[in-house]
Amino acid sequence: MTEAVGGIHHITCIAGPPQENLDFYAGVLGLRLVKRSVNQDDPGTYHLFYADAEGRPGTDLTFFPWTQMAPGRKGVGLAVEVALAVVEGSLAFWAERLGRYGVTPGGPETRFGQKALPFSDPHGLELALVEVGDRPVAPWEEGPVPVEHQVRGLHCARLWERELAPTERLLTEVLGFRPVGRDGGWHRFGAGRAEGAGGSGDPGLSGEIVDVREVPGGRRGMWGVGSVHHIAWRVADDAHELS
Repeated sequence: MTEAVGGIHHITCIAGPPQENLDFYAGVLGLRLVKRSVNQDDPGTYHLFYADAEGRPGTDLTFFPWTQMAPGRKGVGLAVEVALAVVEGSLAFWAERLGRYGVTPGGPETRFGQKALPFSDPHGLELALVEVGDRPVAPWEEGPVPVEHQVRGLHCARLWERELAPTERLLTEVLGFRPVGRDGGWHRFGAGRAEGAGGSGDPGLSGEIVDVREVPGGRRGMWGVGSVHHIAWRVADDAHELS
């Protein structure tokens, strides 16, 4: 096995109109727009980067606004949810804030011993806020969300697969993740410092968890607006990347 990755560097998703995307992620969720670039394969399309105030790896959620694309279809072979970390005790604040902006979250859930609030963005991307212990983050002091409730980076990506084994081999034998827990049909894999007291896999750092659910016979997912485009992995340097 090559040297293990440090976790998730960023997650890129497909959005609809860019202004609606900006209004939601910067205006409602309070993530800072740290970079506006273009898609390298499609220079006519923006690439929008949201993160903490310094754009630290593991806090980046990015988007390609492909307004001409049809809505995606949730299914196997895709990442079906992006979970964001917030500090313990923040979900009541977020439920009220989301409701104020016309977003109706699902009922609170418990995942691997942690409280979670699922909801969708305006273009159908499934998200969740998960309460974790506080972790290193550069707060956006001028942002619309009080610092104590701001998103603390990526918590995890959640994947559906027809078979667990091939994805498990990729995560453990190639990328260096470790199995750290099971809960309600979900298999959790942790990178970096992820240990998971009580099986939670909470690493104390952003972007060190991937959850996988085996859905035998599930319908194949389809890329589109509201889908995850790709997950990028965190490495130490150029030599690590080339290895």
